[in-house]
Amino acid sequence: MVLCSSITFIFTLSTFHMQAQVPTVRHNCWDIDIEEDVTRPPYLLPHAIGHADTGLMVIAMAKEYIGTPYRYAGRSPKGFDCAGFALYLYRHFGHDLPGWSGAQAKLGVEVSDTRNLLPGDLVFFGGRHNKKSVGHTGIAIATDPQTGIFTFIHASTHNGVIISRSTEEYYASRYLTARRILK
Repeated sequence: MVLCSSITFIFTLSTFHMQAQVPTVRHNCWDIDIEEDVTRPPYLLPHAIGHADTGLMVIAMAKEYIGTPYRYAGRSPKGFDCAGFALYLYRHFGHDLPGWSGAQAKLGVEVSDTRNLLPGDLVFFGGRHNKKSVGHTGIAIATDPQTGIFTFIHASTHNGVIISRSTEEYYASRYLTARRILK
């Protein structure tokens, strides 16, 4: 069962396995301009859904927010910062993340080789002022298993929610680590 505001949608497990666009369907109720209620429990999905399915659903949902403006400490569709964007998405899939990139980078299991990234893994970059200290969070979309080059979605300070590549000069020089939160 997936709760959305006061509307309830019920999906069977087979629905999740047959349609990767489930977040798009669920997302219809978020098109209403509602500030997120952070006191309600997260949306829980059946435990039988594996990382690959959940990761793809996280990415599908994240893509619905492309173009959403950047907002410092933003954690809602009215505006996101990078950590707030990850927090918002993961909450809908039963995972509570801290609202700060540095704390998020300590969760889950490290993915030491970017060739092994899966959709939904969190990727971390050094900040604007200190490249060696975690200052930015992104969510892996896809990776080249030969080269380790990956694409990720994130809330950038200048462009809001966008998709970037790990080879872009700014991010290539700041990449630090990746973490797998989804099981």
